[in-house]
Amino acid sequence: MWIKILAYIVTFIVSAGISALGIMLAYQQYQQNKKPIFTTLLYQQIFLFSFLFYGVWGNISLRMVIADLNIGEALSAKLAVFIPIIGIPFMVVSWFMLLKFANNCNGRRLTKTFIFTFFPTFVVLAFALVFLIQKEYIYVPENADLFVVRILVVLNLVVHLFFLLPFFRKTKDAGLLKESGLDKNQVLIVFAATLLYSCVMFFFNRFGYISTCIALVVLFASNLVLPAIIRLNNQTTPENGNMDFQSFCSFYEISKREAEIIQEICSGKSNKAIADKLFITLQTVKDHNHRIFTKTGVKSRVQLANLVREKTGEN
Repeated sequence: MWIKILAYIVTFIVSAGISALGIMLAYQQYQQNKKPIFTTLLYQQIFLFSFLFYGVWGNISLRMVIADLNIGEALSAKLAVFIPIIGIPFMVVSWFMLLKFANNCNGRRLTKTFIFTFFPTFVVLAFALVFLIQKEYIYVPENADLFVVRILVVLNLVVHLFFLLPFFRKTKDAGLLKESGLDKNQVLIVFAATLLYSCVMFFFNRFGYISTCIALVVLFASNLVLPAIIRLNNQTTPENGNMDFQSFCSFYEISKREAEIIQEICSGKSNKAIADKLFITLQTVKDHNHRIFTKTGVKSRVQLANLVREKTGEN
């Protein structure tokens, strides 16, 4: 008995530390970059670990409390399942933030149709599931909380598949993707971590408290992968004001001609003046401007000049 309690205490401490680390990493990215995508990542981590803590540890704590109460086993199981179900909105919001983050990284915005249908979809799914269970079209095993876990695992996998998609489509904003530091291989690592804990969670409490503790550590640790990768990527990126112009061009994959145009823009020249100085057509300058804006993630000449000053410290 004491070994079981000690195992849960250690697992609780480890999961609490992982949760704090995940939120801290996301917060550091937000503080360092002040970009909307990192605000989204921070919210995603907060809602995700809030659900994990509330849903998982709420369930375990409640089971320990009601184990000593003189109530029926059926009622005990229902109460234990009820706690994580209440916390599901936290998970749904974290899924929304994850999809928003993936799309924003690639210069896309979630459509209004998606935003207004995302949350109602899960409400409809919940009512449909309850209806099917009541009509006995879906068999619920005796271990009802494991049944709920498996449903959430499947939904989570589906959401993470949609998380992958924006990174495998043509990006609309290479600058934002550069800021996040994510590439296709890294988002596949994130998905692999999701697959790992999904497989482990299918055996949640199957073999008693030992498998439960292992599953929980894997679950919390796997959700740390995304902010950890982004943090590691950004550690290799020079801080604002520490780049020279050549490093700036290298980081954003700016060509030699584009670099010349950036310098002229920063000096305040108009497109016409740049075309005359570089002996190219006005349309060519505009085409270069478009590519530069796409690579750096800015929307205007003023934003570009500000970005160069911010990154290089040059006036």
